[in-house]
Amino acid sequence: MASPSAPPTNLPLDDRSLAIKVPIISLICFSSIFVCLRLGVNWKNKNFFMLTDHLLWTGYVLAVAGAACCYKMAEVGGGKHVWDPIMTPQNLEKYLYFLWLGQILNLYGMALIKLSVCAYIFMLDFSKTFRIIIWVSVVIHLGINFVFPTVILFGECTPYSKHWDVTHTKPGSCWGATPRVISGYSGAATNILTDMLYTLAPLVYIARVQLPKRTIWGVRAVFLCGLVTTTISAFKLYEMKSLNVSKDPTYDSVNLSIFAISEVFVGAFTASLPPLRKTFETLLKQVLPTSLTGASRTPKGSVESYELPHSGSKLSDKARRRVDDVDDDDDSELGILPDEEVFRERKESDQSITKTTHLSVTADSKSIASRRHSDWV
Repeated sequence: MASPSAPPTNLPLDDRSLAIKVPIISLICFSSIFVCLRLGVNWKNKNFFMLTDHLLWTGYVLAVAGAACCYKMAEVGGGKHVWDPIMTPQNLEKYLYFLWLGQILNLYGMALIKLSVCAYIFMLDFSKTFRIIIWVSVVIHLGINFVFPTVILFGECTPYSKHWDVTHTKPGSCWGATPRVISGYSGAATNILTDMLYTLAPLVYIARVQLPKRTIWGVRAVFLCGLVTTTISAFKLYEMKSLNVSKDPTYDSVNLSIFAISEVFVGAFTASLPPLRKTFETLLKQVLPTSLTGASRTPKGSVESYELPHSGSKLSDKARRRVDDVDDDDDSELGILPDEEVFRERKESDQSITKTTHLSVTADSKSIASRRHSDWV
């Protein structure tokens, strides 16, 4: 990209740099709330991070660094026309440098966030066939969205500085634009397909389990948010096509920059939602009517939930620890299920021999309620 020798006359000089800066700041602030909330909840419940958490926070840090490069890119020419007086050779070099560095950081950030989603999905109880499909999608994702773009970004120009050599005075060479275009199209298309797979797969898992309507709607709302990322990827693919024929790339690339930044931060937002399912279930319970949320109906005068006091319980220490682990584990493969469904899943998967004792209470219920009311939950 060469700078014009003199600014043309009668051409617009409008500036869209704020259209890049404002979404960057807004998306970082918005997504940081949910990422920090998810990591905080998981740390509180477990006192350690799982693989999915480490992939998420690492990818998010890289995404923030990439967004900072994009912000800096807007300060040195991003959003301005190529004939703008500010587009000197020095600023063009800075623009292309921050563009190249931001692409790398954004690419790696998005790849790690996608792997975080995959790691979480693998904790769900899918069949062997479905797990193979997920593994195949992981391999395709790594190949097209990580390995291939890395080869393009680091191998396209020798040395690297040729990426931002607008004066063409430095020794070296670069490939043509075809590999870069193929990498961009294939990466965007793969993101769309994997987003749909990672959104629909948990819904298939939920459909296999009997759940209250309130829980079903809560889980659906959480995972269907992933379709927002799919939509952004589709818009990004369209903008890439438009940019290929543009004669004013520093100005026309604004929409593509916004969608690229939005894709990774919205992806981090949606990746943070599943472990926070209980929070959204409570919100839906308050907003939606009782008939839709499926609140339990109990006879008049009865108590909705009963729990025997732990004092005097015959549970072994091992069994008690199992109960405590289930109560505290919001990020396990059963963390998206309600408590009663968690215990049912655990019971069905337990291979040990269990003796079940049925206890009938024949004492007067009113006298029991008056004496031990504080023991009922």
